[in-house]
Amino acid sequence: MYYLTTVAVVFLTMANALAVRMPAVSGSFYPSDSTELSVMVNSHLDAVKNLPKIDGEVIALVVPHAGLIYSGPIAAHAYKLIEGADFDKVVLCGPSHSHGFEGSSVGEPGEMWQTPLGQVMCDSVYCRLLSQTPGISIHPEAHRTEHSIEVQLPYLQTVLKDFTIVPIILGYPRPEAIRALSEGLKALPTDDKVLLIASTDWQHYRPRAAGWPMDSLGIDCLTSFDPDRLDRMLTERKVEACGGSVLLAVMRAAQARGANKAMLLDYGDSGDRTGETDRVVGYVAAVMYKSRNGGENRDMSSRQKEDPEVAVLTQEQKETLLRIARESLTGYLDNGVIPEFDINDEQLKRLGAAFVTITKEGQLRGCIGHTQAVEPLYKTVAYCAVQAGVADPRFPPVSRLEVNGLHFEISVLTPMQQVNSVDEIEVGRDGLMLVAGQHRGLLLPQVATDYGWNREEFLQNTCRKASLPTDAWRQSSTEIYRFQALVFEERQSHSGL
Repeated sequence: MYYLTTVAVVFLTMANALAVRMPAVSGSFYPSDSTELSVMVNSHLDAVKNLPKIDGEVIALVVPHAGLIYSGPIAAHAYKLIEGADFDKVVLCGPSHSHGFEGSSVGEPGEMWQTPLGQVMCDSVYCRLLSQTPGISIHPEAHRTEHSIEVQLPYLQTVLKDFTIVPIILGYPRPEAIRALSEGLKALPTDDKVLLIASTDWQHYRPRAAGWPMDSLGIDCLTSFDPDRLDRMLTERKVEACGGSVLLAVMRAAQARGANKAMLLDYGDSGDRTGETDRVVGYVAAVMYKSRNGGENRDMSSRQKEDPEVAVLTQEQKETLLRIARESLTGYLDNGVIPEFDINDEQLKRLGAAFVTITKEGQLRGCIGHTQAVEPLYKTVAYCAVQAGVADPRFPPVSRLEVNGLHFEISVLTPMQQVNSVDEIEVGRDGLMLVAGQHRGLLLPQVATDYGWNREEFLQNTCRKASLPTDAWRQSSTEIYRFQALVFEERQSHSGL
């Protein structure tokens, strides 16, 4: 009997020794030394400041998956949000980068995943349950060298205690595979403390000026919690995300599990770390949650019922942003790149949405902006100034000889508020954005004042801006949003410089 027991112990020990998924990217995507890795992860988490308050229950996170030196500071915003939370199961979904296969692969029940910070176990019940779902199987080869899930573990091991993981890799991103993964996630028990995570990077190896609009559109789909629109944008290649299919499945599952709002936590790209902006990868941290206030999240950002407060900027801060706008366009026309600015002002480094309007001799010369606060305000202004100068389709690009004769105006926007009744719209205070299908038009608050429009004329002209009939605002399928803006402009002419 003793002999048999000893053999059994040896057999079980060998089996357990084999049931370990060893790190694949330790030493390349993150440090292999446990102390060095711990210091890096904690420094990323400690650097996160001023996280928004979530008025409800966190259901899912969106995180990037590049080398931690590049994407870690962004991912840390999502993980800081759940620090000390009581999730006991974390369902990690990522795309396959190196192994092609059909469907999705879930981790082996009871398998241990090793990192320099220790081991985490694959949840036996959930892994077994998912492996019995059509379109999801256990395919160990899919996980062996994949990094999209592995790089999340050091953060989870730092911010959570006593949790198991359910690692899922999506193979070829076919529609039927996405549906199967979504259905499998929806079918998981709802009485457990479960966190869903979608691991994805965004636009890949484009110049920042070309990739930023793609990421902005994708973030707009995410924060308006509209997976169908994101699906269309990915299909039409207007948005680029290596884990876009995974994100679709997680968004739909999160909605089924009660999430009704999504919020951007941070955005950046690899150029923020390397200084090279000609070939960057975009990174997003976001949260999907079940709001205590209920209601759908169709707000393009964190919409409020009451009027949000317009940004307050000092005269010095306004002058700094106007200088950045002018120097960005000048630098771009001189060198083909947007200059870097050393900004220490925390107000200007906060995420901000803005438009830059350029006029010449009193006539519009270009106007471009972003309604989503996905970059620090000063970076938004720099980017939009260049785009207003060279990419407004209504005008030919500005030439270098024109710059001294241009006049810059900046509008810093509040979050969008959906209009339930047009009586809410106040001409002179509100700007308008109108959305109908793929048509979208926006007019700043000062436009209606400049032209002397009443409310109906303002709505009609916003329809024209969206290339829609002037009465499209009356249709129930048309969404109308209002916003306010802090507007300021250069106080002197530069024509003599």
